[in-house]
Amino acid sequence: MDIGYLTFWGAKPDESVTEGYAANLKEVAAADEIGMDSVWVGGVPLGGIQPLQIAPAIAAVTRRIRIGTAVHLPHLRAPGEKFETEVAEGGSRIDRRGQAGERYQYVFENLPQANPINVAEQIAIIDQVSNGRFIYGAGGNTTGDARRQRHFLEYLEVMKKVWTEDQFSGYEGEFFNYPPLPGVSRINPKPVQKPHPQILLPLDSQQNFIPMGRNGYCIAIGGGSSHNERGDAVLKQDVGNYRQAWKDAGNPGEPKVVIRITTHVAATQAEADRVREAADRARAERMAARGQTPAKGGPERGSNLVGTAAEVVDRIHELEEDFGADELMCTWMGRTLSREDVVRTMQVMADEVMPRVK
Repeated sequence: MDIGYLTFWGAKPDESVTEGYAANLKEVAAADEIGMDSVWVGGVPLGGIQPLQIAPAIAAVTRRIRIGTAVHLPHLRAPGEKFETEVAEGGSRIDRRGQAGERYQYVFENLPQANPINVAEQIAIIDQVSNGRFIYGAGGNTTGDARRQRHFLEYLEVMKKVWTEDQFSGYEGEFFNYPPLPGVSRINPKPVQKPHPQILLPLDSQQNFIPMGRNGYCIAIGGGSSHNERGDAVLKQDVGNYRQAWKDAGNPGEPKVVIRITTHVAATQAEADRVREAADRARAERMAARGQTPAKGGPERGSNLVGTAAEVVDRIHELEEDFGADELMCTWMGRTLSREDVVRTMQVMADEVMPRVK
């Protein structure tokens, strides 16, 4: 089991943006030295976080830790496509309104979509400067939309051709059309990793598990209370369907499942109990501010990765057994933790947990 962590690269309330960026670089350098396996950079539209731009900076201050995006959003938009404030999944509706939805809509309607050839070039450069440590996590915002899913998969196919062909032979598809490069022209550099950097896709729809397995992509899912609205029991079946689709398609190698999960490794039982109670209160306050109440009789989500080292080890073994998890993407408990607290919990994880789950 590999252990990584997710950072959103923001400044703390008492920091300037410049101080926050410097502190984040110091934090990822510490994670590298401590022995964490990976660092994942989160990103939101117009939120000051551009994962593909931050990744080379992380490569410059680290030596061995893998660097992933969680996630890069290419903002794909087909001709004539409109932004939907509500989309269907499994007969239900998913609401994309509110402040976050308005930001996504602004990006969708006003900013250019990513060009897969240019993005492939950028990723190849990151893989070169990191000496083959890069993982491309991407999200296509495809929930409940088969057309958007086809668009996103084409985007990935174009990039794979750029990375693997000595001379780009062109691409003809439903959404992208590129002629072959003329003469002896080449798209350089190529990535260090062969045939290309690992591609990791967070699944935002139950409908996507089988297609992602069939197409041979590694996946990220939510665990505990993090992005896990369907609950552990249903999610377990989803992952089983993904693995079976991978096998049925004859894909080489083994499927990979990364679980994003809220994490805090406490030094004592009293601290673990206090952190759990604080998290429950904070969640209730956030829901109350949105006019929501915790659902009664809803899906059992399973517990977060919060507790003493012994409790965390037990929970990791549960995640391995239930989902065949290969890696954890730890979201450190509470974004209000001091930077010293973040480094301290990483150190406890490295000293007392990782040796027992590797």
